[in-house]
Amino acid sequence: MLWVDKYRPKTLDKVIVHQDVAQNLRKLVSEGDCPHLLFYGPSGSGKKTLIMALLRQIFGPSADKVKVENKIWKVDAGSRTIDVELTTLSSTHHVELNPSDAGFQDRYVVQEIIKEMAKNRPIDTKGKKGFKGDSTT
Repeated sequence: MLWVDKYRPKTLDKVIVHQDVAQNLRKLVSEGDCPHLLFYGPSGSGKKTLIMALLRQIFGPSADKVKVENKIWKVDAGSRTIDVELTTLSSTHHVELNPSDAGFQDRYVVQEIIKEMAKNRPIDTKGKKGFKGDSTT
């Protein structure tokens, strides 16, 4: 295990760098209304730390059970459709990927993923909203 992963804050209460963002995420969790989220920013800015803390807050330890997949995305790149292969890390609650692995098509990959995630939002059952989040690094 990497040192950074071992000592990463495990809850939103322990996050100290982006306290304002963590506070907003805690509010979403407490209200039970967490929409699809897209995190972006430079490498090392704390995106993954915030996301993993959020997922643990909502889903508990099951958020840490992830699988690695190579997935081919059919991407509409303007006038043509291309296949882009990306490695994703996912649990039943989130999908993590690095769209920059797609090269100059990264914008199209993100758009396609947003469309797919929006289509697959679980139906509200018995007043409980389903969550599924994206993480782009």
